Amino acid sequence: MAGKRTSLAALMVGQPAEPEAKAPAPAPVAVATARRPETLRLEDLADNPDNPRESLRDLEGLADTIRDEGVLQDLVVVPRDIWLAVHPHHAAQIGDRPYVIQHGHRRRHAAALAGLSEVPVKVRESAESAEERTLIENFQRDDLTPLEEARALQRLMELREISLREACRRVGKSPGWGSQRLVLLRLRPELQQALADGTLKLEDAREIGKLPPEEQTLPVPPAVPPAAEERRSRRGVHGVNTPETGPAVPRQTGTGRRDSGVIPLGPPSVIAAELRARLSREDLETLVELLSATVAR
Repeated sequence: MAGKRTSLAALMVGQPAEPEAKAPAPAPVAVATARRPETLRLEDLADNPDNPRESLRDLEGLADTIRDEGVLQDLVVVPRDIWLAVHPHHAAQIGDRPYVIQHGHRRRHAAALAGLSEVPVKVRESAESAEERTLIENFQRDDLTPLEEARALQRLMELREISLREACRRVGKSPGWGSQRLVLLRLRPELQQALADGTLKLEDAREIGKLPPEEQTLPVPPAVPPAAEERRSRRGVHGVNTPETGPAVPRQTGTGRRDSGVIPLGPPSVIAAELRARLSREDLETLVELLSATVAR
């Protein structure tokens, strides 16, 4: 059987031999890319230590909604290692939980109250500016208490090293509103607690916060005017008022404020009580802003 012919040229020194057939290239190996989960167990989620809320408030109502309709909005979470690369001081608070909640703390705890074991999530791959986003988005939800707003506003100013005016612009508030909130942080701790409990009114707290700490005290209720004391003495045995004559009580209008009338002069506490009775909350805040601007001149 005749062998395979080889040309003489191929045998000459320095000449390349016939190229051998190339082996087929190996098929590319499919590398599986890690996919972030779309749901997570509640036990795998750590609360964001920078969340400005001091309490979650009214979880029962939200839990009822979740029982009926489920969690309608995904929680936004950040992987633990990515979070700690930016916020290493949070390691002890986060523990060994693999994800940190950036937005959705109330949903997470209401879901637990509703008996769920998992929640839908959207995983973010960056914790940069996460705290700033958290602060601003909480303002947009408009359910923080005045003290929580004050602390969040101050934190935003410190975090970005910006002025009060710029911080207010970022959260969609006026500088006058911001000044009224920051003054609450000057209250003594027991007065801040009274404001949180509702025993100290916001308008009173704003005025008290302008005083030196040693002069700050809970406001004394205004003395009962003689006319009111006389009307009180006319009450019957069963607490029913007897007919009496006197000036008509100002009629309530549809806007939630009373018709204009004469405000008696007296101590600031008496004037403040009259204004609270006659003006809406929005008008009171506007009045405080105007008065503050006048005093600052």
